[in-house]
Amino acid sequence: MNILRLELKRVLKTRSTWILLLAAILISGIMAYFPISFVHYSYVDKNGESVTASGIKAVRIMKKNTVQGDITQDKIQKPVKNYQEISKQYGSIYEDSIPQDILDKKILPFRHIIDRLESVYADPQTKTPADLSKISPGEAAENFYKKYTWQIKSRVTQPSAQKQALALYEKVNKPFKFIYGFGSSAAADYLIILIFLLVFLCTFITAPVFSAEYQTGADNILRCTKYGRKKLAVSKIISAVLICGITFAVCISIFLFIENSAFGWESLKTSIQSVTAICLPSIDVGQFEVITAAAGMLTLLATVSFTLFLSARCRNTVNSMIIAVVFCLMPLILSSISGSNVVNWIRMILPSGGAGIGNSFGVNLVELNFLRMGSYSFWSPYVMIISSAAAVPLFLILAALSYCKYESV
Repeated sequence: MNILRLELKRVLKTRSTWILLLAAILISGIMAYFPISFVHYSYVDKNGESVTASGIKAVRIMKKNTVQGDITQDKIQKPVKNYQEISKQYGSIYEDSIPQDILDKKILPFRHIIDRLESVYADPQTKTPADLSKISPGEAAENFYKKYTWQIKSRVTQPSAQKQALALYEKVNKPFKFIYGFGSSAAADYLIILIFLLVFLCTFITAPVFSAEYQTGADNILRCTKYGRKKLAVSKIISAVLICGITFAVCISIFLFIENSAFGWESLKTSIQSVTAICLPSIDVGQFEVITAAAGMLTLLATVSFTLFLSARCRNTVNSMIIAVVFCLMPLILSSISGSNVVNWIRMILPSGGAGIGNSFGVNLVELNFLRMGSYSFWSPYVMIISSAAAVPLFLILAALSYCKYESV
């Protein structure tokens, strides 16, 4: 415990570590601010003047004016009728010429239902939003949940993958529930970005743990002491994991507390299917937050473990830093190069495979992505979780063994 305490003190006293930790907390606050600031609501006041509210004020107005609760057939018919009425008069509900007061009364309160209908009745190949002016209100309402199943079957065509997809969707509670809040904003996107940035910052904190002492020669003295090999290696590993893990937990907690306080804790009961396009898991927005944060923590630990292994193998800080950063960014790079099955396997089993922007665990959780291996299919979030869980003990053990066997030249 004394060795661990001294190692924690040594790392935390490092100037670069303090800078990175403060940057992580600052970034968490900034990431939490953006989704709230992006909320705008325009309306016509009593004097006939056009007014635009933003931030917390806009969130409160949206909560008050949005139709909430279960998405039943009765609630589906009304927005379709409004959609067709406005489309007939103005050509489209997206025309700038539509008076603001009409939008406020006939479109904005039902915006979430319209978005879901456009997804459910979209072309499954091109994913082009459907034109609701060509669908009768009664038909749209009656077939909504049937069409949702049809979309899954049309988009997931591989037999074993389709069977898994339908089995996952069967567990979803219907009708979907909607409460305006976190899921209606860009908060989920910024949560995913924050996880990626925290994993990236912790890579910089971890990379010098072993290699810095190789570079300065201090390791030659330390490993000659009574506890200079195995126990020192374990202490270094535990200290790095603790610092990064606690930093991640604090930063994510700050972000989620600010977002949920601003958008309302009651909105966490919203069905994930009512705020995203076609997706499978039987979870609400609150569960999405918890699962995404937990998967982010696991990805962080896997990346930190791999970085410790690299640090134990590299003779100087520069090399360990460069290699660690390259591997941290590799899933993001691979996803932008190709979307083939082989490339997807490679990027998802990498230690940092669950972190990214459009390729992260949180994104895959609400998309219909399956990986193929012969005649078998595997849902991508499962692949990411299992790979990260396996990477943590594997690379921690390899890091300790590499350090104990290291020989200076």
